[in-house]
Amino acid sequence: MLHELLLALSGHKSPLLSDDKDTQQLGSLLCPSEDALLRSIARLGNSHIELLKEVSTITDSHSSVICRAVSRTIESGQLAEFQQAILKVESRILQKNAALVGAYDIVPLSSVVGAFSGWGKKMEWLKSLVLHIQPRAVDLTKKSIEDEKNIGTKRHASGAQIIKWLRKESQTGYPDIERMAVDLIKVAERAWLRQVSAWVLYGRLPELGAGDFLIQKDSHTGSGTDSYRVQMGLCPAFVNSLTANSILFIGKSLNYIRTQGQITPESQVGPLTGEAPLLSSHLKHLSALEHPINAVSLAAAIANIRSSLSQNVLQKLLPLADIRQVLNVMTDFFLLERGDFAVALIASADECLSARSNRVLDAPSHSDALRFGGIMIKEGEVTNVLNRTWATLAALQDDDDDDVDEELDQARDIIRLSIKKHTAPPTTSFLSSAGPFSILEEVKTTFGDVLLATPASLYVSVSSPLDLFLGSAEVEAYSMIHSYLLSVRRAHLHLTDLWKLSVLRRIHPSPAKGQANSKLPEQDRKRANKRSESMRSTWAMVSSTAFFLTELGEYLQGEVVSSSWRQFSSWLQPPEATSLSRPPSPGSTEGILSADSAETNTTRDPQSLTIAHRAYLGALIRALILDDTAFTKQLKTMLTRLDHVAALVKRLSVVQQSTELGKSYATEESHIMRSLGDVRVAVEADLHSLVNRLSEIDSHRLDGGPQSTANESKITGFFPWQGGGLYRLLMKLDFARSGVSNAMQES
Repeated sequence: MLHELLLALSGHKSPLLSDDKDTQQLGSLLCPSEDALLRSIARLGNSHIELLKEVSTITDSHSSVICRAVSRTIESGQLAEFQQAILKVESRILQKNAALVGAYDIVPLSSVVGAFSGWGKKMEWLKSLVLHIQPRAVDLTKKSIEDEKNIGTKRHASGAQIIKWLRKESQTGYPDIERMAVDLIKVAERAWLRQVSAWVLYGRLPELGAGDFLIQKDSHTGSGTDSYRVQMGLCPAFVNSLTANSILFIGKSLNYIRTQGQITPESQVGPLTGEAPLLSSHLKHLSALEHPINAVSLAAAIANIRSSLSQNVLQKLLPLADIRQVLNVMTDFFLLERGDFAVALIASADECLSARSNRVLDAPSHSDALRFGGIMIKEGEVTNVLNRTWATLAALQDDDDDDVDEELDQARDIIRLSIKKHTAPPTTSFLSSAGPFSILEEVKTTFGDVLLATPASLYVSVSSPLDLFLGSAEVEAYSMIHSYLLSVRRAHLHLTDLWKLSVLRRIHPSPAKGQANSKLPEQDRKRANKRSESMRSTWAMVSSTAFFLTELGEYLQGEVVSSSWRQFSSWLQPPEATSLSRPPSPGSTEGILSADSAETNTTRDPQSLTIAHRAYLGALIRALILDDTAFTKQLKTMLTRLDHVAALVKRLSVVQQSTELGKSYATEESHIMRSLGDVRVAVEADLHSLVNRLSEIDSHRLDGGPQSTANESKITGFFPWQGGGLYRLLMKLDFARSGVSNAMQES
């Protein structure tokens, strides 16, 4: 009987302890106390059997290396310890130890059960752990049927979830449970560190369990190079977003260096491939971590590795001068700091639209569908618009000037204008705050279809190694800002060009039926006065709207863009090393410490540059009010109506000029005037709505509304320009509001 009990506890099925009818008949021959003791041993043995089966399944088939390591440790650790406890009880019985064997060599059943006291609780905890790792349809803890159905629908747990669960379970009042949880935490964290080591030291994803690693290959990118992202759901609790992004940055840098063939002895990248100095230094930082891992110590180790990689490799591969050069190009051409580029681009686009419209209207067509289908802009025409822009800028240069505009040449090499297609979400550079560039998701209104009446965007083709710093998400942000600023500038230029139509504002005497006459007939004078009176409200609207666009553009371009770039540019310039006020005393370390600190302060970590650049773009988008959907939507509506106004006024000038030459366009002229009146009222309403919305935005900011705050400023030392509100812009726009009100009263 004792051997049967010990075999049942060791993981073997026992017919005496099963639930069949024969066993139930055997239980009727026992007293209640003996039956209860046998049932407790049966439960413990069945738990052992179920755990052995489930742990073996997890070790062989689970996708997570961490979970497999934990299950293997359960089998070789806790369950092996239970097996040793069984052997120890058997040895005591054979040795007739007084603790188990009584008089006449009788072994009380209660003493055998007491020898395994505490293991029931341990087995239940291990079963809950195994069930958490790999839920199945039949609950090991024998809960309700409804709970069993819910468990059967769960997916397998990830390594991060198991570490989190073990850390939570370690906070218990049971020392034996805490000890098991801590042991398993150490095993799980060591397995996780081995995965991290492959990425941080060599830039490779782990060969086993890559789907359970916090760094995942991005399958949505269309570029030829591999793109990676942080999966925050796979990060353990001791890995915050900044640490995860630093891990991403380190591994992507090493992966880039290896795949792009940038490994050269001169750049000191050779040690990263396995040679001792840099690799061993990084390995020491990871080996020094104690278990359970502390978030602060892990962040410090990753920061040290990142700093070492940046100072020894990346600053030589990607110098600060190259970054500044690219940022200067982005500022001048995307943020329109070079005004001649904006004017030339708008003029080239207008010429393209005008030429295409004339060709479509003049060419014979068999159907209206073919006629209107020809208005669509093609990719080649969009490319020619940018080529004509470069030609115009080149023609503006003085031939006698020996200085070559290198910035213009670089911009011509990397900047492209293309029809925007619906593609995958843009990939970020090496750093992202919890996934994609979050500020891009806040921009709901885009202005890419304003320039060429079709969605077109200006983008930059960045080659390696600059793509380490500038990702497609950052380029997308620049493109959004560019189309936004260019749309405001374009509308202002179109409105101011209307004042050049002198035929609408002056009375020109025309010869009457071939006879020269310097005086206007009375009928012509009355017609001219009627035209002037009917156009007075339109000109007032054009004047006030042009004033609004002037002040808005001055605020966006002259204050926001210039101030933001000035602050970011000053941060990019590394501080100069300060000299000692007096020579160090003999034997002191003051000079050495000062030299080390000066060397540290004069360098910029490439990751810090990336973080600061992202913070700069996010603050710039918010300061430009581009993230306010109500404002941008109303502004785009008004810009569209202003295009209608410009087209109607230009057509009206042609009609009136033809009327002066003796042709009759009375019907068309009256139709244009009615259309102008309708669109004028709509533009005035849009103007009022925009000014009111600006007032609300200013009040919201003054009341402490959400500002552009960079959490990463603590590690970069860069604080983006925030601005002081819109009150100065609103004071100037009061003139436009009063002008529109007076025009409406007069009309």
